[in-house]
Amino acid sequence: MRPIATRDKLIELQRASVTQDDHNEDVSSWEPIGKEYAAVLFGRGEERRQAAQMQASQSVTFQVLNNAVTRSLTARDRIFWNGIAWDIAAPGVPVRRGELEITATGAL
Repeated sequence: MRPIATRDKLIELQRASVTQDDHNEDVSSWEPIGKEYAAVLFGRGEERRQAAQMQASQSVTFQVLNNAVTRSLTARDRIFWNGIAWDIAAPGVPVRRGELEITATGAL
């Protein structure tokens, strides 16, 4: 397991919530489902160059503790960190005992 000192960024896990307005139209909003400390690893140089060509999106890997909330994340959820909403591309891949890697992309 990664030393706790490397998981030093507080991230917010969010899930889409759909309700209906007065006209029975679907209205989506993002509701927080938890906060976790994570190690944040930015994409490799090649990924950064590709992202620059694709309208400034960035790939990030979040390493978090494996728990009920982090295991429940899907590609329909997102992570809010550093003022950016990161769309989850690959949720909850086990990397070490007790730790998951979540790959996400965000528009910068």
